[in-house]
Amino acid sequence: MSFNKSIHNELLMLSNVSNIEKLAKRAAIIALNNFEWRFITYLFYNTSVFCGVDFFARAFGKSLIVGYGRFNTRIADITHQYVLFGTDVSNVAQMLEWMKKYQFDNNGKYIVICLSRHQCHEAEVVNMLWNYKIVNVVFLKTEISSNKPVVYSYFNQKYDCLNVLPVKLEEKRSCYKYGKCLEMFPLKLRNLQTCPITVSTFTQTPYMIITDGVPSGADGDLLRLIIEKLNASLVLMTPHRGFGWGKLEDDGTWSGSLADVYYGLANFSMTSASITLSRFTNFQMSMDYNTVSVVWVTHPSTMESPSLKLIRPFEFEVRIALAISFLMVVLLNVIIKSTCWKSLLRTSNMLHPRRSLVFYSWELCMGLPSTKLPSKSAFLHVVLFWIWYCFLVRTFYTVFLIRALKTNVYYSDLQSIEDAIAANYEIGGGPALKDYYIDEPAIYDRWINLESNEIFSAMINVSQGQKFVIGMNFETSKIFQKKHSLDLHMLPQKVISSPTVIFFKKFSPLVASINAILTQLIEAGFTSKLYKNYTKFRYTTRSGSIKKAINLVHYTGCYAIIIGGWTISSVFFILELYWGRSRISK
Repeated sequence: MSFNKSIHNELLMLSNVSNIEKLAKRAAIIALNNFEWRFITYLFYNTSVFCGVDFFARAFGKSLIVGYGRFNTRIADITHQYVLFGTDVSNVAQMLEWMKKYQFDNNGKYIVICLSRHQCHEAEVVNMLWNYKIVNVVFLKTEISSNKPVVYSYFNQKYDCLNVLPVKLEEKRSCYKYGKCLEMFPLKLRNLQTCPITVSTFTQTPYMIITDGVPSGADGDLLRLIIEKLNASLVLMTPHRGFGWGKLEDDGTWSGSLADVYYGLANFSMTSASITLSRFTNFQMSMDYNTVSVVWVTHPSTMESPSLKLIRPFEFEVRIALAISFLMVVLLNVIIKSTCWKSLLRTSNMLHPRRSLVFYSWELCMGLPSTKLPSKSAFLHVVLFWIWYCFLVRTFYTVFLIRALKTNVYYSDLQSIEDAIAANYEIGGGPALKDYYIDEPAIYDRWINLESNEIFSAMINVSQGQKFVIGMNFETSKIFQKKHSLDLHMLPQKVISSPTVIFFKKFSPLVASINAILTQLIEAGFTSKLYKNYTKFRYTTRSGSIKKAINLVHYTGCYAIIIGGWTISSVFFILELYWGRSRISK
């Protein structure tokens, strides 16, 4: 980095080198008492004033990274406190422009030293610093009248949205005698004097509800508390480009609410947005104040045919047991018709039964009265036990059949996104959620982007059976089901559980003050209380669980049985007529 060579002429006019030494030592004492030792200090200087750097380094006595325009990319990431040695206002401006270019942290602590006695006017410097949004700063210069170092800052007492005025910082004598300086970097921008704060957001129930320009909801109420604590006036805006949270477009531009922040149209975005890599890289974030669960949502499984309701009271094992019991009757009937059984009857002087054993057992099972019982006690007990068994089966069946007729039964639901992929379902959701699956081509390649204004219409289509899986906010899906009384199925597998934050432009000076307010509100329990107020409600997961009147479709199984019985009877009747005529003709 090169600087204007005319600064050398100015340095020649500085006949008293001791003034530079005084400024450097004063800056060193301020740094010793206000900088944090966990961060290394970056010292940026003009090569023509190296003597001032030497004075500062000797008085400071701590580790420094010293630079004069050459740059290592790691420096901007690891440094958060800075000392700048400039010759005049224009020289300091060049330094700040260079630091902005390489994205140094302008929220860090700055000590700016201006060496010229006539071209370092404090009003110009503080206006320049505010243009670069550097507020945690002290400015040192030599006072012409007293020939002593003086220290300035701005916004220390209050914020003024119309004028940026320098504030002279008074120090105690003990500051230098005992090394105890006053706090030079107080938390600023806590009282904005009713100046406007522009916030980008959009309607998102239950988090943000906007009625006549007044926000409510879990985020809306929290936003009003933050603005009240800042003593600011709130100006709401909806995304000027695109919809919803926004995303990084293919051409490198931003859309949605985040675009308002990125391009300086809003001070911050409050939309309960989850954290993604692109958002983390391009924006400054507040501390997290809540958590959002993103889940997979699809249609409920298809309903089982009503014609199967007659067998619904029986589980699979019971059906097998009943089938075996009636097969035993059939097998016994076959044995009775065998020649061996006839020989046994003749030997024991017993008569052959005149009625079919199968038909007789079925009559007893249906509860029809028996006109004649076996005379032999052994056979009588067998029949009585069969009657008792059939009575119990009929009783249990009737009790559970009532519930089965009134309840819709569904086939098994999807359990994971892999099941949906195997079933050839479409997959989609908010554009930002797609980033979570960049390493999973099976999901990433088939992802369909849904803007915030398209989510509800997509959910209606899904509830009606569309083979689509949507990644969306859990609370929003609950609100949808409650409002529209439609069924949705949430897969047990979550997409992500992400902390929610407020998004600012990179290195926004509002981050520290809003974080301080959020800390108080979180510790007081306001954020969790607001969340519960707007999300705690009951909703029905299946409309099929609602009691309904029995209609014709519930009798489908009954009609199937009677029609099937009549058909079989007709077939056997025709066969009997045919075989009877054949015998007569013979």
